[in-house]
Amino acid sequence: MALRTSSRSWQTVSAPLLITILVLAETNHAFEQNMVQIALPHIYSDFGDPFIVGWSITGYALVAAATAATAGRLGDVLGRKQVLVASLLLGTVGSFIVVISPTLPGLIIGRAVQGVTGAILGLAFGIARERLGEKRIGMALSLLAGTALIGGPMGTFVAGALVDSLGWHSMFYFSGALALISAAITAWLLPSSERRGTLRDVDFLGGTMFAVAVTLVLLGFTLMRRPGLSSIVLLSFVGGITIAAVWIVYTLRHKTPTIDLRTFRDGRVAVAHLAMFVVAVGVLASFLVFSVVLQSPAGVGIGMGLSAAATAAVMGIASLVGGAILSPLSGTLAQRFGAGVPMTVGSVIICIASASLYFGGQVPTLLVAGCSATILGVAFLYAAIPILLMSGVPEARTSEAGNLNQVMKSVGLAIGPLVFSAVLASQTVQLGGKPFTAPTAYASAFLIAGVAGMTLFVLSLAALYFERSAKNYRKAQPDRENLRNDRDRIDAEIPQQAGYHS
Repeated sequence: MALRTSSRSWQTVSAPLLITILVLAETNHAFEQNMVQIALPHIYSDFGDPFIVGWSITGYALVAAATAATAGRLGDVLGRKQVLVASLLLGTVGSFIVVISPTLPGLIIGRAVQGVTGAILGLAFGIARERLGEKRIGMALSLLAGTALIGGPMGTFVAGALVDSLGWHSMFYFSGALALISAAITAWLLPSSERRGTLRDVDFLGGTMFAVAVTLVLLGFTLMRRPGLSSIVLLSFVGGITIAAVWIVYTLRHKTPTIDLRTFRDGRVAVAHLAMFVVAVGVLASFLVFSVVLQSPAGVGIGMGLSAAATAAVMGIASLVGGAILSPLSGTLAQRFGAGVPMTVGSVIICIASASLYFGGQVPTLLVAGCSATILGVAFLYAAIPILLMSGVPEARTSEAGNLNQVMKSVGLAIGPLVFSAVLASQTVQLGGKPFTAPTAYASAFLIAGVAGMTLFVLSLAALYFERSAKNYRKAQPDRENLRNDRDRIDAEIPQQAGYHS
């Protein structure tokens, strides 16, 4: 029986209001995830060492990746709304730690606590699936995914305005207030989610092993950027991979694990997780290249010499169009024809955009169009992948699966920038006595993005196949049931006929 702590009955909460509340919650995650980047120059000037300051970003990412799937499972068992409110309140606590202790340790600790908000998206997916019918769930998931896409540039824009006018500390006043307001609205307007168990039903040992393994692997990728730490990097990778191997064996033997790897037997689930990883490692990470090439002087042979603000505007407009228009369109297509269709559309757009950048990136118009089109292709994929994933997992494990998908993205975003940074640094040219990335290096980066697009196209075809197989299986179920009933009826009639003839 569902527990209800809200004074409002569920019938008075409309679907649009539910989606609005969940979008507001995800806005907190998107803002907190991206807000610090724009303020780094100001924070550097206050605290010095960029490497240590960088832990304000690294700490957030590690905690988000390590806790997301476990928090999602807690929501599935103890109630998604309750865990969502707790995540928002912890985001508030993280912000106010920085406010009351504006020191470097306070900044790093506060940002790490904020990382718990990385569980919000999967919890929101679970609440939407729990409360909305099949006709609305596709649109809800696509709007939430679109919010995650828009949140990056919009969060950077808002944070930049706050930093310029009130200083970098003001970001944390804003994020803390936003999280607190969102937590209050969620607690008041949404009824409590169904509790499917107690703390005893949560596999904390498996969750801890998974969190440690993910943390060590991501830490290894992070420290690879710092020279002189090769031994620590090696230990991180070896430790993380070893613990991950033990965790896999443990999980497959556990009846109710925190993360059920058996769901990967469904092709839709496996494709969804793999597709999100490829999007992150080969496409989202290429946004780093777009930022650099758009600001590169035209005299290098490729680039437009845009300012940082103009570059952010180009990418921000594309993200806004993608998240606000194309993500809902992707959700509509997925709901009607299957998630494989918008995934195919998105992957084809990325392939065409990468080809135009590879062959015509020296032309300013094609450069802007190619960068923008890639972002639009991601919008289709961002919305379709969660819908594909949800079609293959039980409702009782929705938030766990949704947040595991975010972990796949986090791992991809840890690897991708390293690859693209190495490619951009591999070949340089001199202009005015300064080194700049050579056009051939950019071409190599665009080629990598194109390979990722082609991989996503293959995965999209696989998604179409698995969706069709699942649909055919569901259609065959009534026939199998009728055949079973006929067999039972015949088995029952045979003894009667035998008795009659005797």
